Amino acid sequence: MGEPSGPHRVLLTETTSASAREVLTVLGHLGHRVGVLDAGGMSFTRGSRWVARRHRVPPFNAGPLRWLDALAGVLAGGGYDVVLPTHEQLSALSAHRERFAALVPGLAVPEFAAVRRAQDKAEAVALLDEAGLARPETAVVTSPGELAARDDLLPGYVKLPVATASRGVWRVGDAAELRRVAALPEVFAGDGRVVLQRALAGPVAMVSAVFDRGRPVGAHVVVRRRDGFQGGAAAKESVRLPDVERDLAALGRTLRWHGPLSADAVLVGEARVAHYIDLNPRLVEPVNAHLAGAALVERWLDVSTGRPVGDLVTGAAGVRTHALLLAVLGAAADGRGRRGVAAELARAAARRGWYARSAEELTPWADPLSRLPPALAAGVLLVRPAAWPALAGTGVPPHALTAAGWRELTDRAG
Repeated sequence: MGEPSGPHRVLLTETTSASAREVLTVLGHLGHRVGVLDAGGMSFTRGSRWVARRHRVPPFNAGPLRWLDALAGVLAGGGYDVVLPTHEQLSALSAHRERFAALVPGLAVPEFAAVRRAQDKAEAVALLDEAGLARPETAVVTSPGELAARDDLLPGYVKLPVATASRGVWRVGDAAELRRVAALPEVFAGDGRVVLQRALAGPVAMVSAVFDRGRPVGAHVVVRRRDGFQGGAAAKESVRLPDVERDLAALGRTLRWHGPLSADAVLVGEARVAHYIDLNPRLVEPVNAHLAGAALVERWLDVSTGRPVGDLVTGAAGVRTHALLLAVLGAAADGRGRRGVAAELARAAARRGWYARSAEELTPWADPLSRLPPALAAGVLLVRPAAWPALAGTGVPPHALTAAGWRELTDRAG
């Protein structure tokens, strides 16, 4: 029997990703009480009126097992009825789901065997084929020589099996570049497998969904209209792609997925056939979906608490959103200088270009104090654009799952 409807006491598993900020925004608008696990770093939730409590924990990127122990300590104190893993903490919770199902009543994570197939880019190649989903031509190689020999797949992308936020990915244009990347010590430092994926022409779609024991119950698709900092999307527009909804149904059946799952796909040709390039076992940046009526966070709460969930809900097309901070950071990191940063801020203030008829995702007007840190960051970049690494950081973010962390989880799971 499901939990009664009404406000939940929700714990978010990190504060440094855009996804965490956007889940917080939706929960705040819905009237839920929210706590966060805070490991430091540049937090998009700082100053938010919707954060009722912060719990200091070690960074997830330093080791998921230590982080899990800290989470267990927080939950042992009571106070929460739902945990929403907003980034790759879902993988860790899946590997230990029996332990945490006993600590909190509301938790939706799939079997770890399913997570392995989605999280690991090398495993995902076979998964997409089994589910019947289109993908670019891809090779999984096990040595520098084998990688260097596959210049027939260029231009393309070299990808480590486990990486996040566009880290562990190299764009390769020719055979010389491929040989250079193959020789990098970090490329084969993990489990010895590397993915080489042919680059495809077409817009990139971001697909987000929530599943109830293999059945998609919420789905939303946006097209990236502008790239931002470190591979983030500075502007998005929602679209309806019925074929993608059928793909999600096939993927859910194959994995028996439970909880959130997202994917990136290149839309190829006039028919906009989705060719899947990445899977992410989490819910990615749901504000656009919320504004479009897809109700992904609401469905995630329902699935987590065991409430009955109806038929698939999808978002409307034509909803535009942007993330000004990612655009400003991108202008600074791309070397466009003060003029580029100022131009970005001026377009946003005048609501021109992609800011016209578009809603801000990361810094909502309804949460005014949380807008101050990004505003200060934008001011610093306007004066000194070269300061962007100090503001954003260039290392692995605290919320990320590293290759070493993935080995911790898989070694323990067996």
